[in-house]
Amino acid sequence: EYPDLGDEELYRRARVVTSAVIAKIHTIDWTVELLKTDTLLAAMRANWYGLLGKWFKDTFGHIGNDILGGIVGMKKSENHGVPYSLTEEFVSVYRLHPLLPDEFLIRDISSSTDDEESAVWICRLPMSGLIGSKGDKALSEIGFTKQMVSMGHQACGALELWNYPNWLREVVPQDPDGRDRPDLVDLPALEVFRDRERKVARYNDFRRQMLMIPISKWGDLTDDQEAIQVLTEVYGDQIEELDLLIGLMAERKIKGFAISETAFFIFLIMATRRLEADRFFTSHYGEETYTKKGLEWVDTTESLRQVIDRHYPEMTKKWMNSASAFSVWDAPPQSEKHVPLYLRIP
Repeated sequence: EYPDLGDEELYRRARVVTSAVIAKIHTIDWTVELLKTDTLLAAMRANWYGLLGKWFKDTFGHIGNDILGGIVGMKKSENHGVPYSLTEEFVSVYRLHPLLPDEFLIRDISSSTDDEESAVWICRLPMSGLIGSKGDKALSEIGFTKQMVSMGHQACGALELWNYPNWLREVVPQDPDGRDRPDLVDLPALEVFRDRERKVARYNDFRRQMLMIPISKWGDLTDDQEAIQVLTEVYGDQIEELDLLIGLMAERKIKGFAISETAFFIFLIMATRRLEADRFFTSHYGEETYTKKGLEWVDTTESLRQVIDRHYPEMTKKWMNSASAFSVWDAPPQSEKHVPLYLRIP
């Protein structure tokens, strides 16, 4: 499209376009699968498009404030007096390692049928063998298509207690030159340690700072009697000592939510802040920065499925039955709802 641009400028333009596509997919595709309710679907789309919706914004441009027209395309950024950044609290609630399995189920993609059920798993690979320098070699041998189809057909783990991947308890780190280091990393212990080291508030104080009701007994946190027994053994009756990460994993979930309500409060704030405080989504969101073709690329991309379909159309056609690439691929697509999104009762 732009043969006269030099390598450096092409790279910089492409980088900002790709970053915007990733942010958009994260906002209106990935997050709504993590928080699977109509309310969150409406909220995240309103973050990007505003309450007037995509058609109105595509047709008439950004009109009104961030509520009507969405955050993206506002005339100026809003950082609320704080330099653009992701907070330590956000880092703490974004510890989602229990989503990862201990084993990767490799699927057979050699079948010539169009039946999604033909993607049966043919072997189990320990995740520990798929990271680091040896992981690079193993994944290269598997190939991109088989990796994607295999991941797409394997459900992620639940964010709850006792579901942390065992292979992350003994991670082998590498030096910058790729050599294995002798000291193993116990990642779950390190995550708790980092929160304490950075003075991130413990669970109850964290909730108070978010204007949420703190717990006064273990039964306020969970109905799981085994969890209550273990929490009592570890913390005794010192409710205030409960570490944030442990509380997030033990907390009862809202129906449809993969994360806890406490984590959701931070997610909700940061999902908005990362857009409204970034000039590339506000004052600099236009053809001058993105180019006409680049802006069109962002505006017309709605999902990861669409991106995969662009590059590997045979993959989505044969293997992806779900509407979203972030669902399990052989799941049936959601039935069409005739009630407009903003009128659905939560």
